[in-house]
Amino acid sequence: MKTVTIGIASLEEFSERVLATVKSGKFPGRFFSYATPELLFRTFTTPRWQIIRAMTGAGPMSIRELSRRLERDVKGVHRDVQALLEAGLLEHDEHGAIVFPYDTVRVNFTLKAADLAPPAAQRKSAGTAIGEDCAPSPHSPRRRAAPRKREPRPAGNR
Repeated sequence: MKTVTIGIASLEEFSERVLATVKSGKFPGRFFSYATPELLFRTFTTPRWQIIRAMTGAGPMSIRELSRRLERDVKGVHRDVQALLEAGLLEHDEHGAIVFPYDTVRVNFTLKAADLAPPAAQRKSAGTAIGEDCAPSPHSPRRRAAPRKREPRPAGNR
């Protein structure tokens, strides 16, 4: 059984994992590590998780077959498959079909309070409360777009 582990790891944690693997001589499987939760969730959107779920252990298939299984349009599935190919999670087989070469997916990460706090630069620009971001500012009145002027139609057959 081939297992892939997806997680969040700092450069130090990643280096420790590589050294432990080299020392033990055992290859525990394939790892995809991301430096931040934002990077992980940018790659693994809900539609992409659906692709991984549908392809886990399913063998090679075409994008058209995958879109039928997911009941999604081919163009959207193709865009998500391209992103997963670029990330290295999906591969092409010798016939050009896409393959998710793993039978098991393990997602492993821990979020700490420090990980969830925005950086200082973002805090300054974000305001003091979450609700303030959604409310219009009292200093900048909301502008409405000017009505569009319609060109007169030429006289004749309508």
